[in-house]
Amino acid sequence: MTSPADPDSRALGPASDPARERAAAIVRALKTYAKKLTRKLEAIRGDLAEAQRAPEFRRAGEALLTYINQVPARAARVSLPDPADPARSLEIALDPMVKPQVNAARYFKRAAKAERGMEEIPPRLSALETLIGSLRGLIERVDATLAAGAAASPLDAALLRELENAFDRMPPNARKEAGVPPLRGASAVAAAAASAAEAAASGTPAKSKRDHTLPAKLQPRRLRTAEGWDVLIGRNNEGNDHLTVHMARPEDYWFHVHGTPGSHVVLRRGKGADEPSKQTLLEVAAWTAYYSKSATAGTVPVIYTLKKYVRKPRKAPAGTVTCEREKMLMVKPKEPGKEALADGEG
Repeated sequence: MTSPADPDSRALGPASDPARERAAAIVRALKTYAKKLTRKLEAIRGDLAEAQRAPEFRRAGEALLTYINQVPARAARVSLPDPADPARSLEIALDPMVKPQVNAARYFKRAAKAERGMEEIPPRLSALETLIGSLRGLIERVDATLAAGAAASPLDAALLRELENAFDRMPPNARKEAGVPPLRGASAVAAAAASAAEAAASGTPAKSKRDHTLPAKLQPRRLRTAEGWDVLIGRNNEGNDHLTVHMARPEDYWFHVHGTPGSHVVLRRGKGADEPSKQTLLEVAAWTAYYSKSATAGTVPVIYTLKKYVRKPRKAPAGTVTCEREKMLMVKPKEPGKEALADGEG
């Protein structure tokens, strides 16, 4: 007999139809996502093939400069000796509208880009292949369980959690377009109980109710200033995007380091007449500087404005915004002390 305290032993069977429907919808979303990733994989393989031509591009540039007097004016193609092996000829395509020196410069530029690609593309390719493989493996396992029928092969909680985690890691737009039904009623209670039991077993405090609605990467850091103002700090580009676009209220104060990548920071203000003191603004600005690429700088310019003056341009990448009516504070980056941590934040 299995213990009810063991989350991995809980099976989502005939009484958990909403959970099975959600699982099937997530699988459909993951299949679509995997197809998109596969197309991206093929594109990256094409980029790798181009990058592997780096030596060819560099030899072409060198040949054009070495034998520039042999290049006919307005030629679309030329055959020149290979500087590294004069007995061998190179067939080089040219833009007839520009001078040989410009064609050579273009080949050197392509060579440099291809050489960078040879360093950057293989790790990306490997990571993407691994992700696609793991998605396909998960899809096959869930498909097999769903196809067997609830009575024959119920979904256990561990498999459901794995499925939910994979769904949470999908891009926000892809999740939004998937149309996955929410967990409701007993299914939602069972999922929350399983999560709490898992946290208890691992010694990790269970998250507050507000945290159950967001994947971890979108959860902001939660701090409290010396004067008791709540502060939220984005952890990454997607987290910044979610914090600024979906969590911040119009009258909250919004902070960011001027001209440097870093976290979006929101000081909760609300609609009341109270205004944070200059000391609080400086404290939050110093935290903003710490959670940026300027964390080790001496003095950092930090801008702040009301959230209602912050806009995300249409189709802009995650975390990209424009702002108006901003003011600037010059501060030294400062890591928040333990006394600033709110709600068990670490």
